[in-house]
Amino acid sequence: MIKIIWFVWGLCCYIGIATNVSAAQTLSVAVLTTSENQSDVYRQVFDDFETKSSKFRIKLAFFNDNDFKRLLPSWLETGEYDLLYWQGGQRLRSLIAQDVIQPIDTLLPKAELQKALQPAVLNSVTNETGTYALPLAQYGWGFYYNKSVFKELNVRPPKTWSEFVTLCRQIKNQGASPLVQAIQESWPLLAWLDYLSVDVGGTAFRQQLINASLLEQQNASSLIGQFNQLLGQEWFLAPERRWTWQQAIKVVENKQAAMTLMGQFAESTIDSTQSENIGFFPFPKAREDNHSEVAPLELWVVPRSAKNKAQLTDLLRFLLNNNASMAIGLGSLPVTTDSFSEYLPSERMKTSAESLAQSDTLLQFFDRDADAKISLNAARSFAKSIHDDNSESLVNGVINGAQVVYDMNTDVDTQQQPQLYFSSITGMKETFFASNLMQSIYRQLGYDITITRFTSIAASLNSYRFGSDGELMRVDAYSRLSPSLLRIPEPLTNITFYLVCKNLDMCSSSLSKGSDVFVTSELLVVKDWAAENHVNLKRYNSVEALFNAFNLSENGLLVLGASEIIDNSSMLSESTYRTIISVPLYHYVHNKHKELVPLINNALKQYKTTEQYQALKQRYWLQHN
Repeated sequence: MIKIIWFVWGLCCYIGIATNVSAAQTLSVAVLTTSENQSDVYRQVFDDFETKSSKFRIKLAFFNDNDFKRLLPSWLETGEYDLLYWQGGQRLRSLIAQDVIQPIDTLLPKAELQKALQPAVLNSVTNETGTYALPLAQYGWGFYYNKSVFKELNVRPPKTWSEFVTLCRQIKNQGASPLVQAIQESWPLLAWLDYLSVDVGGTAFRQQLINASLLEQQNASSLIGQFNQLLGQEWFLAPERRWTWQQAIKVVENKQAAMTLMGQFAESTIDSTQSENIGFFPFPKAREDNHSEVAPLELWVVPRSAKNKAQLTDLLRFLLNNNASMAIGLGSLPVTTDSFSEYLPSERMKTSAESLAQSDTLLQFFDRDADAKISLNAARSFAKSIHDDNSESLVNGVINGAQVVYDMNTDVDTQQQPQLYFSSITGMKETFFASNLMQSIYRQLGYDITITRFTSIAASLNSYRFGSDGELMRVDAYSRLSPSLLRIPEPLTNITFYLVCKNLDMCSSSLSKGSDVFVTSELLVVKDWAAENHVNLKRYNSVEALFNAFNLSENGLLVLGASEIIDNSSMLSESTYRTIISVPLYHYVHNKHKELVPLINNALKQYKTTEQYQALKQRYWLQHN
């Protein structure tokens, strides 16, 4: 009898438990994630909801960017998921226009939303008929910079556009690269267009660009002029390289570039040991009355076709009430009116939050508002202008609407060769011979190389503090200035320098003490020659400026390399010249790469026996040296 009673009691308990489990409502949620950290945050949030609400169970699914956007139209039709991640701007307005999402204020009272959400944020998801999304998070854009680089160079974050341009110039002049730009995913480039378009012509001009409509010429010229201030001076590190945004952040961490324009999604990728050394400042504006910021919104939307939309109120309220912890966990900023600044994990996020709070216009990001073809063409225009270091592609693609062809390799490139960065001095044509030669040598060894050119020896020497891997080409005298560099024993070639004179007598006799001799580059061997002959070197920034001064002077004297002589032979037809210096040129690597020295040396020796080497020497008029 006792056994039967216990059996019946146990059966009742089992049935009761089973009934409670089956009574729990399952709600399905689909999320777009870009990192495992984001996935962990979402899991924790929905686990907490299940713990606090025994009535519901969450079926959570994660998707990458491409798959999520590809499958979204189908989900909106089938109602496969009750709650979906989505994005603000035109991407939200498109779903509203298609009438495929349920107004959130039919599931949560409007007054509750108004009390909890920042007004600008609520306005971004509301129209005259209702509030169509529950804001999840927002993230600011601005410049991530290396604090130690700024400190070493004695520079500060700028507040205005003119200060920003000056900052870039100061950084480059001291031997560091000011900027690195992610282009591989295409969309990071478009933050430039957002900020610059509003800076020169307000949101109306930005909308003209989004619509690909006829542009007001003054605004168009101002946009090009503003970005053009950053071009033509090699301020972007390795512009030919297809940087991902993750790689761009690492470049800044490693001091190879001082700063990069980036959104705060980068927070989760910053090395914890580097975090205190990475700063953030808002995009500097040219106009004092411009208080706009790029702050894309992440959202929750409910498909009209969702099977369980009537049961979502508890979940939506939980997400709204726990917004701050979730947004911060995702590396973004909360969207509620609660005070959350003290909980932000870094000064970078606090700076961004303050900037957004002071903004009167929040932009949802160009590629979220514009047609995909317009966005991609604009991104290609910026990428090619950065690569070419001039604004021609920007004029053609963004202003004139022409199709710009430029391969940004929008699929993540896992096959890129390891990259080495070499410094060089401007104003000497033979550096291009060395660049071609060493590209071939390093490719044999499995490396790609990038050349960053500086205008002074001091800047070139300083570049080794900021990640440079060596010097492209120098004479042996350079060794005494740079103990951190190792000379490759095999010379690249020999080079001859000539004294160019207006008449034969000047070249055939000793130079008068104190004579002015014009040059275009800062060369140690020429400096030594000038000291020995007691003459003054006067440097010019271009060959054109040098020849203009030469032609205007009564007793003009120049020092030119072999290739400059042949390149400018038409301007030297009335002049004469004589050899003053003949020296070998060497390649140098930083001692952190000392294991490469014998490999480079052997590869260079072999290459110098080939027809390609002889052709390269002939191309740069070095075959007789």
